[in-house]
Amino acid sequence: MTAIAAARVALRIDALAKDDIAAVLDVERRSNSHPWSERNFLDALASGYLCLAARIQGNVSGFAIARLLPEEAELLLIAVAPEARRQGVATALWQALVERLRIAGARVMHLEVRTSNISAQAFYAELGLVVSGQRPRYYPSGAHGEREDALLMQGPL
Repeated sequence: MTAIAAARVALRIDALAKDDIAAVLDVERRSNSHPWSERNFLDALASGYLCLAARIQGNVSGFAIARLLPEEAELLLIAVAPEARRQGVATALWQALVERLRIAGARVMHLEVRTSNISAQAFYAELGLVVSGQRPRYYPSGAHGEREDALLMQGPL
């Protein structure tokens, strides 16, 4: 069995818990140039957002957070640890999110993605999302107050 196949066999998606925050912060800091803080994650849990963790052999290898709105959902974050990428973790997280959000009544997913994040845009496009707009200067992008545009994407769940 290949390492990728072995990792897929051991992959589990479940609810993110407070005890996972340290591991999630590690993934977040290694994945995003302007990472969420511990308080952001605790607030997401306390607000009842859909917070999922991907675990390979019990260790957090990725996470996803979405906010449910009436008949819609907004993907706030999805990240996979660098060493776990290209192993189907993000796709498994997405599928688990979609399943839970559909049950909760969501029919459309919305998200923002950095214009420079071409790989994320391609991932979302493969999932059936399309560009629906742009938010100028939405994301912080540097230490000197620079900002980066966000593409708005949406698609059916």
